[in-house]
Amino acid sequence: MRFKEIIGQKELIHKLIAMANGGRISHTQLFVGPEGSGNLALAIAFAQYVNCLTPSVDDSCGECLSCIKFDKLIHPDLHFTIPTISPIKKSNELAEDWREEFLKNPYLNEFEWLNSLDNKANKQGNITAEECRDIIHRLALTSYEAKFKTQIIWQPELLVKEGNILLKLLEEPPVGTLIIMVGSNTEKILPTILSRAQTIKVPKLKDEEISEALIVLHQCDYQKASDIARLSDGNYNFALSLLQTDHDGYFERYSTWMRCCFSGKMDELQKWVDEMVDTGREYVKNFMGYTSQMMRAAFIYKYGDQKLLRVNTTELAFISKFSAFINGDNLSEILKTLDDSVIQAERNANVKILFLNLSLYIGTQLKRVPKQA
Repeated sequence: MRFKEIIGQKELIHKLIAMANGGRISHTQLFVGPEGSGNLALAIAFAQYVNCLTPSVDDSCGECLSCIKFDKLIHPDLHFTIPTISPIKKSNELAEDWREEFLKNPYLNEFEWLNSLDNKANKQGNITAEECRDIIHRLALTSYEAKFKTQIIWQPELLVKEGNILLKLLEEPPVGTLIIMVGSNTEKILPTILSRAQTIKVPKLKDEEISEALIVLHQCDYQKASDIARLSDGNYNFALSLLQTDHDGYFERYSTWMRCCFSGKMDELQKWVDEMVDTGREYVKNFMGYTSQMMRAAFIYKYGDQKLLRVNTTELAFISKFSAFINGDNLSEILKTLDDSVIQAERNANVKILFLNLSLYIGTQLKRVPKQA
């Protein structure tokens, strides 16, 4: 993975290169950014750059023996810790699967990774105590050939009590060792781990960066790329999902749904739900994401700076009226329920029951009178 393969993030890449060339490489780092920002891809590109045998001023060479091995994720001094599912306890048992999935999509999320393992039981990912001890053991060994023996820990949020095993290593790793953790939510990471790492914040991508990538890499036409970029809200992985599913008609389906929720007419709601059942899981997940965006847009229209709105003319006309039913009390409840519903959809919940329950709940919330301050 080279910097030139990263979508956007030019300013951050410039800072990372300056850090490397200035000899200011912290031995323990945390690349933290929202899903689809490219934080994992950036971490690997940075590790490849600092280990490149003939780096240029703006990227790794991509041709030396070290770069060739990094590109294929087979360098003997590049190690990964990734979420596993029971009964698998160590990342190295899934090394080949991991390489295949990452090289297929460097912007994948944890659910997609676990789902690739034929996770029919929908088990939660974890980083075990056995894995933590294995990290300590492998980093204690002498490096084979790299300038830095590199350990990348993806999803350090999963390090709960097990994370305490790594505290001494994170604070004082062996000489010539680079530890990079890659996460998305610092609030879920142990404070004792956070305090031992240099935090590098990865911002979400800009619309124009995602749009350009879709046009160049996927031959997407300009208008469709622009629409997907707006809907993806800085998440390139989500943009790829939208590219693979038909997202046309989201607004019509959303506006009809909100009217059905508010009116409470079960015959109309039942008809709408029956149509959703046939759309497929990926469509359902993406539609939920679109619904969350429209809810936030209605709140911004009502209470915030309307210049921040990222909606088209048709959507604006709808939320200008719909915003009357959104307030500070019900917005958070609706968004939380939508997020929970996405998780349920990912775990193969019955779509019909899911949407019926969700619709009745949203209808109740839309009629909720805000509390007086």
